[in-house]
Amino acid sequence: MLTIDVADDGLVELVVDGAISREDYDRVVATLETQFATHRKVNVVEIVRAFGGIAPALWWQEVKWSFGDLDRFGRCAMVTDSGWIGPVARTLGAMLPIELRTFGTNELAAARAWARGSD
Repeated sequence: MLTIDVADDGLVELVVDGAISREDYDRVVATLETQFATHRKVNVVEIVRAFGGIAPALWWQEVKWSFGDLDRFGRCAMVTDSGWIGPVARTLGAMLPIELRTFGTNELAAARAWARGSD
C-alpha cells in the first residue's frame, strides 16, 4: 500500500507499507501533480515501513515519470529501518539533482523538519 498526505505548508508525506498497486500509484501521481502546479518545489518525506513490491510495468512507468520531474522536487527525506533501502537511496541521491537524506524511523520528526528546510 502507498498512501499520501499533504500538510498545510505543502510538505508531502508518502507511506509505503506493502505492495504498491496501480490505484495507489495513480493517486500519488495525481496529488503530486497538483502540488507541482501550486509550489515551485515540492518537499517530500517518504516513510518505508515495508516494501512489498511493485509490478514491473508500473515500476518502469514510475522511473520515467520521476526522472522527468526531478527538477520539481526540493528536499526528499527517506525514513526507513529497512536494511537495503537506505543505502540504495543514498547512492541514488548522490547522482540526482535533488537534496536527499535518509533517516531511521526513530528520527521521523527530524526528517520532517529537515524536509521543511528547518534543520
